Amino acid sequence: MSIFIRIWFFFGLIILLGLWFMSYTFNQQVKPNMRQVVEDTLAENVNIIAMLVAEDVHNGQVATPEFDQKIQNALDRKLNATIWQHTKQQINQQIYITDAQGKVIFDSQGLALGQDYSKWNDVYLTLQGKYGVRSTRTDYNDSNSSIMFIAAPIFYQQKLIGVVSIGKPNSSVQPYLQRAEDKLIRQAFWIALLSLFLASLVAYWLKHSIDRVRKYAQALAPVNQAPHFRSAKELNLVTQAVETMREKLEDRAYVEQYVNTLTHELKSPLTAIQASAELLKEDLPLSDQQQFADHIHAQSQRLKTLIDRMLLLTRLEKNQHVLDTQMLNLTELIQNLIQQNNSQIQHKHLQLILNLEEHCMIEADDFWLQQALNNLIDNAIDFSSYQARFAIYLHEEKDQFFIQIFNEGEAIPEYALAHIFDRYFSLPRPISKQRSSGIGLSIVKNVVEQHHASIQIDNIDANQLAYLAQHHSGVLVSLKLPKKFT
Repeated sequence: MSIFIRIWFFFGLIILLGLWFMSYTFNQQVKPNMRQVVEDTLAENVNIIAMLVAEDVHNGQVATPEFDQKIQNALDRKLNATIWQHTKQQINQQIYITDAQGKVIFDSQGLALGQDYSKWNDVYLTLQGKYGVRSTRTDYNDSNSSIMFIAAPIFYQQKLIGVVSIGKPNSSVQPYLQRAEDKLIRQAFWIALLSLFLASLVAYWLKHSIDRVRKYAQALAPVNQAPHFRSAKELNLVTQAVETMREKLEDRAYVEQYVNTLTHELKSPLTAIQASAELLKEDLPLSDQQQFADHIHAQSQRLKTLIDRMLLLTRLEKNQHVLDTQMLNLTELIQNLIQQNNSQIQHKHLQLILNLEEHCMIEADDFWLQQALNNLIDNAIDFSSYQARFAIYLHEEKDQFFIQIFNEGEAIPEYALAHIFDRYFSLPRPISKQRSSGIGLSIVKNVVEQHHASIQIDNIDANQLAYLAQHHSGVLVSLKLPKKFT
């Protein structure tokens, strides 16, 4: 089960438990409290009535039709009261009066007249000089049929002459309880929905944050930016711990890869140098000695180039986002690089075509941009045929510069196009059949990414480029560089 589901489930469980507790509290506290308020009101009313009927009870007038009619008129009085949005139209009370022995001498409902109520709690306790109260169900199986009776003693000249009791059905307060309960349920429902929604957001945020840390830990790219979380100190500490661990692991893996690669790449030229040196120990003609000496020099130069490029790549990868940017004239930079490679261009009798806009100012790192462009120009010259066309095109497009480097020659094999920027991947030169270290284009790719630029290498099959007069086949490098470094 995902952490999102677990967090959401436990949040939901807590919310449901809270709502259940609210419902339980309502039934255990609110309902009894409301009945206590009703009881308090009845206790006051019954004592008032006890004072009002004391003289009638003493004179024996409670059994007369006039007294009964007076009570019935009071109980049948029509009301027009709106109490908390509930309309009350009649009085829901009943009254009975007993003598000093507990015998009913008046009943507003006319059902208990003459009966002995001395054993009912409300009458019995009142006759004992205590607070008399009882609650009795008219239907034993229906809890809503209970009636609350509150009794008060009737005194005449400080002598107990009877008991008056007022009864009120508990169902009369049910509309108020039901309204409060319905309102509570509606509010609880919306609170539950809102709480579950907020819980979902929190759970999703936690899951998304943990996923970011996980992806950062799993990512192999050294340029991967460590995530930062606002108001989440613990997650930031976890990220820092992962970053520290990852840096140590990457450093170890990088050293292992570096040593393995360097050992593998150095083996071939060292073997060639060793073989040539052993042959030079023998008595050879001068021409053979010169040939082996040139071979040793070439392999030594290959070693130097390999080591220099690996050091450059290491420096580039271990110093991410530390570029010394400044305003450069891109047009002059390309012209200087062409001048540096002029001897190679003349040696292969290449037809150089330059189409450069003037004063193309760009914000970039001078050293690394030169390294990248020089590698691209060097590759283009190496893979050009003799007397082939070699073209460089530079122009401005809105907020970026567009550079194209074209060399006429053999197309790149389809399988190689997907791996052209892979480290240590190289193709044999068309003339010498020798392979390079396979590091140059890796450097180019890193420099391009750090400058927030893009690069693409494609085969051009008999397509006409705008700056070439005729159709030519070859390889086209397309480079887009933003004017401003951000």
